[in-house]
Amino acid sequence: MYHYLTGKIAEKTPVAVILDVNGIGYEVRVSLSTFSSLPNLGETVKLFTHFVVREDAQLLYGFATEEEREAFKLLISISGIGPKLAITLLSGVTLPELKRAIQEKNVPALTAISGIGQKTAERVIIELKDKIGKAEISAGQELIHDASVSDQMVEDSVLALVSLGYTKQKAKDAIQKTLKAMLGKKPSVEEIIRAALKHV
Repeated sequence: MYHYLTGKIAEKTPVAVILDVNGIGYEVRVSLSTFSSLPNLGETVKLFTHFVVREDAQLLYGFATEEEREAFKLLISISGIGPKLAITLLSGVTLPELKRAIQEKNVPALTAISGIGQKTAERVIIELKDKIGKAEISAGQELIHDASVSDQMVEDSVLALVSLGYTKQKAKDAIQKTLKAMLGKKPSVEEIIRAALKHV
């Protein structure tokens, strides 16, 4: 229903944020990972969202990155795992840690999270061992960049490299190296892409 919401933070807690979007306050549930990345009250943030409809409620979940949202969607596709448990998992480990635990079949790494039992951890590993790589959940963090470079410029640069045949992760790595080298400058998208091609 909603792909993302951009608005000012009216309120925030470790489990939810009230996002003011053009005068309408949306209650958006978040993981600890997303909460820790939120700016201060009154500042603007973009959250990638997933809308969940239940018999007794309609809930909106928000994520700092598309990767985290994809992980959430994969988790709730597993029988017995609902949105609340999926958020618990994403609050207990980072995305790279989750991917590593699944790839290495590390059940204890998941059962160490409060609320995650042995059977649930085993089910997550079995169900996602072949899917999590396809979802490209690897970095789990936004690319760091100077304020002079907008999120849209970063996204356009990554997409440009992907269209040239590079994997999304390779493109992100190259763009990240480029942006670090360009801190303090005001490059155009074309300049970012040209410089990034030297890093792939």
